[in-house]
Amino acid sequence: MAGTDPLSRLLKIEHPIIQAPMVGVSTPELAAAVSNAGALGSIAIGTSTPDAARETIAATRALTPQPFNVNLFCHRPASADSEHDAAWLKHLQPFFAEFGATPPSGLSEIYRSFVDDRPMLEMLLEERPAVVSFHFGLPPTEWIDALRAAGIVTLGCATTLDEARQIEAAGLDAVVAQGTEAGGHRGVFDPDQGDLSLGTFALVRLLARHCQIPIVAAGGIMDGAGIAAAQSLGADGVQLGTAFILCPESAALPPTGRC
Repeated sequence: MAGTDPLSRLLKIEHPIIQAPMVGVSTPELAAAVSNAGALGSIAIGTSTPDAARETIAATRALTPQPFNVNLFCHRPASADSEHDAAWLKHLQPFFAEFGATPPSGLSEIYRSFVDDRPMLEMLLEERPAVVSFHFGLPPTEWIDALRAAGIVTLGCATTLDEARQIEAAGLDAVVAQGTEAGGHRGVFDPDQGDLSLGTFALVRLLARHCQIPIVAAGGIMDGAGIAAAQSLGADGVQLGTAFILCPESAALPPTGRC
């Protein structure tokens, strides 16, 4: 049963809470447990190939019939520069030597951006997860249109009002307001423009005054009091990451007892 608030109706969930899609921490088991509890679980496929992402979606679907979110990185694709790479390898050589490690012969892009990955788009259009969210920017508008035409709800992460306006103008269904308290990486669209480092509550209040689509507060929220505070400032729901790390379904390493 979906909740009565705008975000819950949009996402077809009972509680307006999203589990943050944390690479290296979120798992199909964690996403499914959250979704089965009435919120929106998330899996992160920003580091995956289309085939690996398809397997992760299938593994999550095997554990829950409820909606869940699939998150992608939309950063600026890397540009190869052999001279720049060689300079970095030379700079890092002493550190490799210190630990008796062999440096790589060259550098390569670790995370392929979704904006340059049409096979990933085609996989999503075939699999049709309930929700797809974007971090570090946005894919081409026609890709967003294709996802929405396939019945997929789309979310975009914003750290500023300008980024939120871009998300709204692109036709996404909701915006995740990522404050500087968020425990993961910052989702700025253009690193060259710097980071305003707006706090979650200040950003939520700013977006609430200017945006027409639902707002999801993210960053520093750990309990019901934090959720209520975010909602009182204009958030339609919240996204929590750190609060889920200690769940048994998380892939986070257990504490070692050492500092």
